[in-house]
Amino acid sequence: MVSFFFTLQFAFLAVTGVHASTKPTNLATISTSGALSALLYTNVGGSGSYKQVTNMIPGTWPSCTAQPSCIQQTKQVSGPLAPFDDEITLVFRGPMDIYNIAVYNASDASATSWTKTSSWGSGGKPSNLVFMNNKGGGASGMWSICGGSSQSYANSAFSDAAASPQTPQGSIPVGEEMNIMTSTACSSSSPCSGFSRGTANHGWAQSKMFVLEFDMPSTTSSSQPPAIWALNAQVVRAAQYGCNCRGMGSPGGCGELDILENLPSPANVNQGISEIYSFKGATGTGNGNYFPRPTNGKVIYGVIFDVKTDQIAIQRWTSWDWTTTQVSRSLVDGYLGATAKVVSFGSTTKRRSHRGRMNLGGM
Repeated sequence: MVSFFFTLQFAFLAVTGVHASTKPTNLATISTSGALSALLYTNVGGSGSYKQVTNMIPGTWPSCTAQPSCIQQTKQVSGPLAPFDDEITLVFRGPMDIYNIAVYNASDASATSWTKTSSWGSGGKPSNLVFMNNKGGGASGMWSICGGSSQSYANSAFSDAAASPQTPQGSIPVGEEMNIMTSTACSSSSPCSGFSRGTANHGWAQSKMFVLEFDMPSTTSSSQPPAIWALNAQVVRAAQYGCNCRGMGSPGGCGELDILENLPSPANVNQGISEIYSFKGATGTGNGNYFPRPTNGKVIYGVIFDVKTDQIAIQRWTSWDWTTTQVSRSLVDGYLGATAKVVSFGSTTKRRSHRGRMNLGGM
């Protein structure tokens, strides 16, 4: 009878394509309220539109006389995870020490495993990963009176631009920002979506998983706290703090996910919130729920964008084998099915009323 039951079970799984998940063994102690260990956004994608940048008029010194200088057109998108199925970049703001980064991609929604496509470890050289910032116009990238600075290669100290991709030291100073992209540049043979200028590279598209090891040391400054967030790569390829496709509500944003954002005083600078917004609106962890700022040691976070289930997971892990080159679909399902605070991304949700970036992050 038992043998017959399992035969029927396996036949059902084969026909339906449903696979048993593998339970992760590296999840931090579960907490779904207050100080969170895991957060799961569901119903992420949808149908809508945003204003895609198609051109930027540089203008003529000494003032921007081009009106308008930011040329946009409506772009319609639809489907699971949209618009977060588009190319993504991760942005980091100091003070922060980064020790390891690994990025895994699925070839398509039916892939049985996810492959490591990019990585970097402290003291080593990056693999298909470039560190960039918004200081174009000197050593790399470009600057215009209307558009300001484009992306540039970040120097090893993350404090200025460099002429070519650098191997970083790993520490981001207070107030400085850095973002990661793949090593593939936008070109006629490998075009990027939307408008790009200066130093512009591809991000990671479709289903992807970022594994990060970092800390956020305490400082005397309460006005420039650290943060990690994800942006549609189109935003930084145009102008992260100017002409871009970011926004909220239809026909608004091309997608942003605040992964762990510590807000400046009078908010508690040791409590990192998460919020998500796109053309659908915005939602997040809500009042009283946060990820603790890691001031006293390294932490590991996994961030999963999954087209198949239309979900995004943010989780604190206890460990990760950085030599891992393949992650099975069943393990991804195990992470997505783990206990977490669940937030459904509806079409009428609102972001926190006291949210304020003051041009410190991805707002």
